[in-house]
Amino acid sequence: MKNFLLPVPVIGICWSLFHLYTAAFGQFPAMVQRAVHIGFALALAFLIFRITKDESRKWLRSLDYLCAVLSVSIGGYVVLHAERLSSRVWFVDDITGSDLFFGTILILLILEASRRTVGRAMTLLAVIFLAYGFLGDKLPGLLAHRGLSLEHLVDLQFLSPQGIFGVPLGVSADYVFYFVLFGAFLEISGGGKLFNDLAFWLTGRFVGGPAKAAILSGGLMGSISGSAVANVVASGIFTIPLMIKNGFSPRFAAAVEAVSSTGGQLMPPIMGAAAFVMAETLGMPYATIMLAAIIPSFLFYAQNLFMVHLQAKKDGLKRLSEEDLPNIKQEVKARIHLLIPLIILVYYVMSGYSLMTAAFYSIVATVVLSFLRKATRLKLSDILAALEDGAKQSLQVAIPCAVAGIIIGVIVFSGLGLKFTELIISLSFGNVILALILVALGTIILGMGLPTTSAYIMGAVLMAPALEQFGIVALASHMFVFYFAILSMITPPVALAAYSAAGIAGSDLSKTGWTSMFLAASSFLIPFAFVMNPAILLIGSSTDMILVPVFTLLGIFALSAAVIGYVYADTTMTVRVGLFIASILLIIPEIITSVAGAGLLIAILFHQRQRAKEGSIDSVSPEVGGRP
Repeated sequence: MKNFLLPVPVIGICWSLFHLYTAAFGQFPAMVQRAVHIGFALALAFLIFRITKDESRKWLRSLDYLCAVLSVSIGGYVVLHAERLSSRVWFVDDITGSDLFFGTILILLILEASRRTVGRAMTLLAVIFLAYGFLGDKLPGLLAHRGLSLEHLVDLQFLSPQGIFGVPLGVSADYVFYFVLFGAFLEISGGGKLFNDLAFWLTGRFVGGPAKAAILSGGLMGSISGSAVANVVASGIFTIPLMIKNGFSPRFAAAVEAVSSTGGQLMPPIMGAAAFVMAETLGMPYATIMLAAIIPSFLFYAQNLFMVHLQAKKDGLKRLSEEDLPNIKQEVKARIHLLIPLIILVYYVMSGYSLMTAAFYSIVATVVLSFLRKATRLKLSDILAALEDGAKQSLQVAIPCAVAGIIIGVIVFSGLGLKFTELIISLSFGNVILALILVALGTIILGMGLPTTSAYIMGAVLMAPALEQFGIVALASHMFVFYFAILSMITPPVALAAYSAAGIAGSDLSKTGWTSMFLAASSFLIPFAFVMNPAILLIGSSTDMILVPVFTLLGIFALSAAVIGYVYADTTMTVRVGLFIASILLIIPEIITSVAGAGLLIAILFHQRQRAKEGSIDSVSPEVGGRP
């Protein structure tokens, strides 16, 4: 049995219990809640991601314990001085020597924890912005600002709501942690296995069944975890080997898993952490964000299914045999009751309860309902393991959110966001399509090596305001940035989800990344579609909400067929060009162009159907097909 008295389990369990306590009995003031939250996160990060694995240099590990103690001490310091810190006027009241010490230490600890947990890319970005804060008065042109001293930097980052303890960390502490913890409880009770079994049951008997099951499983798993890499690891170990066995190449199998797992961040009811940041940024209920994502997420997974189905038909793959499919009746019957906590979650969210309350009652429901079946029954050790696992998984949100707070603090102080808006408007020459392309590219570039949450936050601060200047509604602007922040996980040269899947499949990292981008090609049109016609986000008339998604779905199918080069039979280059034109016409939000695109698509389908029939007749020999 696992020893839960070791430092890592103790800190993880205490962190989770702290949040469950505040959910049940009320949160502390914002600054205290967030300080304790990041204190636990940093302490856990330093004890899990050690400074060295070299056994001959164990003495260095004492630094990890020192950093962990300092991390917890910072949380304690804010708790002890909460009244004074919450009442002071930042940039006006003097800061004390202890404020300066703990603030400086906190910034350094966050940067080091970021280097260990998130990677060098985001850490370097934060360092660049800190340097920009210090050197602003020495820079020319648009980049210039009045500059920060060390005292003012600590005041901004540690003692104000604009820095480390700002909106991103608040979202992590107030919402995301609870949903991650709910996902951990659901997973350990068997919810993840239930989703995999359901996916195989629904798709396993069709052509390319394992790949289609991976797509559905990625969406279902993503709806409770909201992390692309976590989804890849959780479901890829089952789906990737089956896809390879079914005839898909390791590279294609890894790409299917990477794309489907990445899209999970767009899948309600529990989207990625960035969706919670979006709700807070826009001042909208999370339920509004969740509803707006329903059609885009459906379109995303529809295009995945189109691509996989057409590729499987093109390659002539067969259906899975019965022995490769799970015993669905037994497996699902033993775990089907685990869908009830998800239903409870959706009910509380849609009824207007706080997200924290919704997640808390869903966790309680998961524990209670687990006792209905022996296969799902949670023992004390399982509950402790879920508390620990939830805390560990939350590191991938809490640390990046703290780093994002540092970056946003400098951006707000320097006014860089407004200057960036001017730059995008200038480079796009006032053309909205060109502006959308610039923002899409910018968000993907910012997202290279960054978690989706961090990429979205950067895009939301620097780029979404530019789109709003073109008259695009705020929700559509932020959903656009959110969507491309998600796609950055499968976009080379740094495609974290694709690289994780490649590790499981044993395929080349770079080639898997490019294959993932190729597989998701049609999905790159979806955000342009919902910006040009917000009916896809459930904004507008009911008629548009029906017609526009249908035409968009047809457009995505046409583009998928053009990319794969197959509809009933292999397509010529002329047909592929025709499919591409049809896809663009179908997605343009005008009834005339959409009808014209639909007509062109129907003509191509009829043409390809005839070619397939002629090909099948020509391929039948007298010996096999009967009469000549």
